[in-house]
Amino acid sequence: MLEIVVAISLVAVPLTGCAGQQPRREDLKSFGSIDEAYAAVDDVLGCDSKPVGDPVVPMGDGVRLTSSQRLCSEDVQIDLYPNQDALEKSYQTWADSSQGKIPLVRGNNWMVVDLSQIASGQPSSPNIERLAERLNGEYAVVGK
Repeated sequence: MLEIVVAISLVAVPLTGCAGQQPRREDLKSFGSIDEAYAAVDDVLGCDSKPVGDPVVPMGDGVRLTSSQRLCSEDVQIDLYPNQDALEKSYQTWADSSQGKIPLVRGNNWMVVDLSQIASGQPSSPNIERLAERLNGEYAVVGK
């Protein structure tokens, strides 16, 4: 019984330690345009100059949720949102997806979504987590 209590205690310590590292909602970074968001993401991830394909458009009640989008690479997209409600609906759409695990980073009015695992079966970019740190965003892996 003592081993179980010790194991639970050891597991709990790292989880509480990580909680303090997440920025508060009001501290999350905002961008004024998709070009500004792209430049910031490009600085961290090194986006492709001419990625092939189109971004996946998140929809809510039959309406496009994003105000603008841009691909960073074939499987990584940047979404800019007109308001918090659209951002939250889009986040929930990704979270409810049954396509597989989707790493993403979200800020106050933007989200970077890495669809590498779904599109090609390849692991996501190792820098997506670093993107959250550098751009003061929240990192999450959503989907089922």
